[in-house]
Amino acid sequence: MKNIILLLLLFLILFSFSSYAQNEPFTKTVLNEKPTAGGYRLAHPFDIVYGPDNFLYITEKIGRIVRVDTGTGARQIILDIRGQVTLNITRNNTAPFAATGIGQNGMLGLALHPGFGSGEDTIFVAYSYNGSNIRIAKYKFNGGATPSLTNETIVLQGIPAGGDHSSGRLIVGADNKLYYTCGDLGHNQFGNRCLEIRSQMLPSQADINGGTYTRYSGKILRINFDGSIPNDNPLWNGVRSHIYTIGHRNPQGLVWEKNPSNGYSFPTLMAGGKLFSSEHGPNTDDEVNSIESGRNYGWPYIAGDTDEVNYQYVNWSSTQANCDDNFQENPYQVPAGATVTQEKNAPASVKSNFRKPLVKAYTVCTPLPATVCEIANGWLKFPTIAPSSVEFYHLNSGKGIPNWYPSLLVPTLRTGTLFRYRLNATRDMIIGDSIQYFKSVNRYRDIAMSPDGKIYIITDSIGSTSGPSGGNQTNMTNKGAILVFQYDGLILPIHEQPGGGTVPKYVTSVFPNPATSYIQVETEPAVQRPIRYRLVDITGKLVLDEQTGRNNFNIPVDRFKRGIYILKLYNGMGAEIRMDKIILQ
Repeated sequence: MKNIILLLLLFLILFSFSSYAQNEPFTKTVLNEKPTAGGYRLAHPFDIVYGPDNFLYITEKIGRIVRVDTGTGARQIILDIRGQVTLNITRNNTAPFAATGIGQNGMLGLALHPGFGSGEDTIFVAYSYNGSNIRIAKYKFNGGATPSLTNETIVLQGIPAGGDHSSGRLIVGADNKLYYTCGDLGHNQFGNRCLEIRSQMLPSQADINGGTYTRYSGKILRINFDGSIPNDNPLWNGVRSHIYTIGHRNPQGLVWEKNPSNGYSFPTLMAGGKLFSSEHGPNTDDEVNSIESGRNYGWPYIAGDTDEVNYQYVNWSSTQANCDDNFQENPYQVPAGATVTQEKNAPASVKSNFRKPLVKAYTVCTPLPATVCEIANGWLKFPTIAPSSVEFYHLNSGKGIPNWYPSLLVPTLRTGTLFRYRLNATRDMIIGDSIQYFKSVNRYRDIAMSPDGKIYIITDSIGSTSGPSGGNQTNMTNKGAILVFQYDGLILPIHEQPGGGTVPKYVTSVFPNPATSYIQVETEPAVQRPIRYRLVDITGKLVLDEQTGRNNFNIPVDRFKRGIYILKLYNGMGAEIRMDKIILQ
C-alpha cells in the first residue's frame, strides 16, 4: 500500500508540473464555429496541410477533401468520393443517426506536390478502397472560384489496411519521394487477436513482382511519385521493395525536418533534414522516432526500448486458447500455450538493427508490484498519450518563439494535448523534459503550421477508440474543429550567431539535468542582458532570484534540498526565454 501511495504522489507531482509548464501566451480561436449561419463541423478529419496559397487542405475519413480559407474559415469541398471509400462506422439507430464509432480506415493522408502553386498543382491522397486495401492516388488541382480535384491517377494500391491500425500518414520528403506509414492492422489484439503481427515479415521477390504487398503492414514506405520503387531503397533479405523501415505498430505521425538556414522554398527548406515519426504503443511506451533507412524499430518484440519494463510479447496467434468466445483482453494475461518473448530475448535480427526511440512516453509500474498497474483506469493502468501526429517547429520568417527551434510538436488523442520535445543541435536526441500545451477535453488528430507561426490543430468528431480502453467521449469541447493557436509573446531570432551567419543555435543551453552541485547555463550573445534566473521548488516557493551580466554562467545548487525544481530564465527586457524542470539529486 505504501508503494502505491508513493507512486500516486509521484505522478501527481510530475503531471502537475507538466500541466503548468506552458508559460508562453497564446490566443485560441476556432476557425469553423458551429452552429452559426454557414457554420460547419469537419466529418471525422484525419490530415491537415497548410498550402503555399495560404489555404488549409484537410481530409475527412468519410471520403472528402476540403479546402479552408485561413482568413474567413470558409470551406470548399474539392473532392467527394464517398462512394469509393471504405470506412468502418457505426451509428445510432434513431435520427439524426449520429456516429458512435469509427474505424481507423477511410480517407487518410494527404500531401501536396513540391511544385504546388508554381505549375505542378498535384495532390496525393491515401484512402481505403475496400476492407483490406489502401490506394495512394494523385489528382490534378483546378483553382478558380469553384476549385476541384480531377483526373485521378493511381500511384500504388494493394497496401494492407483494415478497421484498426491502418496508420495512413502521407508526406513528401526533401528527396521528392512519398513516405507512407502502414500500421500492423491491430493484429494480436481485440477482434484481431488470432492474427499474427507482420511487422517483422518481409516480402519475397515474387511478392514484389506480382504486386502482393500484404507484408507491408507494420512498415514505413518510400515511394516514387509514379508508384515505382526508388532504386536507393534499402535491401531486405536481398529484395528491394517500397519498404523503408520495419518493426512498427501504429505510426500515425510523420514529418520531415525544416531548416530555415537553408532558405524558405520547398524543397530547400528541408534539404539535408531528418525524418521523424510518432507511434502508438501497447498500453505503454508510445514513441517518437528518428526514421533512418533500413532500420528496425522493434515491434512486436520490443516496445519503446529493451528495458524489460511493463511489456512482453505474448503471441496470441501461437495458441487457439485466445480465440475462445468468452475471451476478454487483459494486458497482463498469458493464455496457456502461448509463445512469450521478453524484450531482452528479441531475435538477434531485430536487436542488431534496432533503432531506439527518441522518446518513450511513458513507461511505469515494474519493478513495483504488478497490482500497482491495475489501480485504476487511466495513466497508471495505461500510461500512454496516444500521439496522433508530429510536426517540426520552424518559421519561414527566421524568427520564432524563444527556445522552440528546433522542437517536435506532438498532438495527442488522450486528453487532447500538444507535447513539445526540444531537440539538440544535431536533431538526434531530445534534451530536457517535455512541455504540455493547449490541454483540453478534445482529441487532437493532426497539426499544421503557417509560415507566420500559427499552429492549426484539427480535432476528432467523436471520442470513440478501438478496444476496451475506448468509449464515446461525448463531452468534447470542440468536435470536428479547426483550432488556431497564435503566439502573443516576444518574437526572437532563431538562427543568429556571433559575426552574422544563419546556422541555427539555441537561445540557451542548460545542463546537467539531473544536477548535483551546479547548473551550467549558456546563451547566445544575441540574448539581451542582464539575464535573470529564478528557481522555484516543488511547493511553489521561490528559492533563488538573481541576475548576471554574463552569457555563460554557473548556478550553484548544492545548498538546496534534493528534489524537483522549476528554473526560469529572462532576458534584459524581462521576457521569459526558457523554462526547465530541474531535478537535483
